[in-house]
Amino acid sequence: MVLSLVKGQKIDLTKNQPDINLIHIGLDWRAPRHFDIDVSAFLLGQDEQIVREEDFVFYGQPVSSNGSVSLEESISTIEKQHFTINLANVPEEVQKIAFTLTIYESDLNGHTFEEVSDIQLRIVRSKPQQEIATFPINYSFTKESAVVVGTLYRYSGEWKFHAVGSGFYGGLADLCTEYGVDVDPPMDESQNQVSTNQTPTNPNQRFQTVQDGAGTKSGEVIPNPPTEHVQLKRSSVVQFNDSRIETLSHQSSELIHLFADHQEEVAPTLPNPTVTPVSTNFLLSNTDEVDQDAFFQSLSETERNFLMMIDNGQISVDDAKVYLKNHGLMLALFVHTINEKANEHLDDNLLQIQNESITVYEEFKSLVERLRRE
Repeated sequence: MVLSLVKGQKIDLTKNQPDINLIHIGLDWRAPRHFDIDVSAFLLGQDEQIVREEDFVFYGQPVSSNGSVSLEESISTIEKQHFTINLANVPEEVQKIAFTLTIYESDLNGHTFEEVSDIQLRIVRSKPQQEIATFPINYSFTKESAVVVGTLYRYSGEWKFHAVGSGFYGGLADLCTEYGVDVDPPMDESQNQVSTNQTPTNPNQRFQTVQDGAGTKSGEVIPNPPTEHVQLKRSSVVQFNDSRIETLSHQSSELIHLFADHQEEVAPTLPNPTVTPVSTNFLLSNTDEVDQDAFFQSLSETERNFLMMIDNGQISVDDAKVYLKNHGLMLALFVHTINEKANEHLDDNLLQIQNESITVYEEFKSLVERLRRE
């Protein structure tokens, strides 16, 4: 039976079918003829950053460092492009693979995902050809120019899939920055006039990876793709606009919360022999401390320090933006990443963006205070 996923839902891929190795992630959408939609995949480590420069898979580099992930044009009428992923060959340090859609030159042309519909992701077992699940995005976006459609991720040695379906402002350039791929600064107006009429001879010239590693120099340009692979259409530098981004994150948090019951580690049900109301502090005190510790361990240093800045359950959006700007991070994606980890270990979202502040959900305030004390 083919599963139809909803936003926020997570499913096991290999836990009950350990022989699954080769899978196909297909992507489809409906957009006006003058739109160019670009598909990308980011192979991320535990720190949510690209592992190595060759592990940003996109139109100009359609194969990952060891060939375990590849991007291809689809000949099928039910999808436009697809990734082939050999799960057994994905490097151990890769903990997550994020699949994204962005709009080419959205800032110059005013194109947004408000005009894109029928976005769908398909998960297919390649051998034999067996469709496992679909994720139809049957809701509308507004002024977003990038969408993180879904992620493959490791959990307890197995592969799972998370239907993310969240839109973001800023396009491919800011997704690259968020995931550790350095993007050249935007050209001035005169250069832009030239670039809209001419195609660069090197489609990779805007993308570099900032990382430390043996044999790799910081800022090293992504190499040209092998000639035997299909060259896909290029994308452009898009200016990041962080206005109203908190609205998107809030909407995402609410929808993910609605489907928390689909997640794998359900919080233990507390006995309630009477109708006496139970305080949220009591609920948290009975949360499995192993889960709390696992959540703390999953946090990066940047995430941990951010949570320690929260006082009395909240921090202003302005203070959060100043902190994240110093680390080159986007507010909505950063909050979303923390909530992903909270869902994984605590079975619920931890943070929400409300008006001018970021607040901790009431039931987790004591958990954040515990982190501040340690």
